[in-house]
Amino acid sequence: MTEAKPMKEYTRAFIFCQVEPMKERDVLEELVKMEDVLEAHMITGEYDVIAVVQVRRQFLQADYETVFNSAIARVEGVKYVIDTNTIVGIASKTKISESA
Repeated sequence: MTEAKPMKEYTRAFIFCQVEPMKERDVLEELVKMEDVLEAHMITGEYDVIAVVQVRRQFLQADYETVFNSAIARVEGVKYVIDTNTIVGIASKTKISESA
């Protein structure tokens, strides 16, 4: 799995994926192969899978644009993904060590 990078240099987003029935595990496996995906989880509710993505911030570009131009487009292209909803964090705190 990709190692977490210092959050001030990167933008994190949470991409909720609606997936074709019985294909959640297939999507989960494809997502964790992606460089920008830190975590992927099967979840309950309206969406079936959530991907936690992290991309490098681009100078003079809004964080949402950075995430959209890279990670979101790739996630939406995964076979069996029907729909996505992306939440971009505007401020973050973590208990996970950034050097781990």
